[in-house]
Amino acid sequence: GLWEWSIFVAQHLPAGRSATIRKIVKRNTTRNTTDVATLCEEEKRCLHDYHVDGNVFHCARALHARFSRDWSKVVTWYTAAEMFDAAHRILMDKLAPQKIVSREEGDLIPLLTALQEHRYNIQNWKQEGAVYFSYLHLPSVLPQGEEELESVRHKISTTGHLLNNLPYTSLTEICAVNMMGLRTCTLLVEVWRALFGDTENRELLLTMKTFPLPSDYWINDIITKLSSDIVSEEQLDTMVH
Repeated sequence: GLWEWSIFVAQHLPAGRSATIRKIVKRNTTRNTTDVATLCEEEKRCLHDYHVDGNVFHCARALHARFSRDWSKVVTWYTAAEMFDAAHRILMDKLAPQKIVSREEGDLIPLLTALQEHRYNIQNWKQEGAVYFSYLHLPSVLPQGEEELESVRHKISTTGHLLNNLPYTSLTEICAVNMMGLRTCTLLVEVWRALFGDTENRELLLTMKTFPLPSDYWINDIITKLSSDIVSEEQLDTMVH
């Protein structure tokens, strides 16, 4: 119908104008679009003729996405509505660990990139969103030059240590953090071998010890893959404990 006409009427109410306009928009806004710039003709009329704040439409779409549990869309629309804290919280609580565990972490990159631009307005960004952002931008192919390798080594070491800041309560969170720790550890080993060969292994082990890793991988997989003669059993026991 002509629901946008009711916006004009609501703007002339003696009280409760904003709340009434938000309710009208929630009931009638387009729900199936994923493009922030896409508006139907009625919505365009509300924006240009009645000067309704565009964020009202973004919040309405976020609400519809929450009801359908489409968390990626919730994050997208909250970000568009400049509700950066809410978008970050949904991303951390509902999306990021699940995407890591299901090996769909690529879906997180555009969401995190959009929030990264507003990181100074997001509470706990450094302890949570920034850690995922750094992890997802670790290289999949190592550079050739020594200087570039050293830079990557520093980034990997820092990221691996920062993984300890992530929530580690639910089973999904624990699995996600351990999976990220394992990949980060594997990358570090590759970089270390390219830089130092079979030397400086003690420092490598001490660095890896700061990464969150499943205990079985820590003892039986990572260490044994490095080399059986890196350290003695007594030294290894001292490092681990």
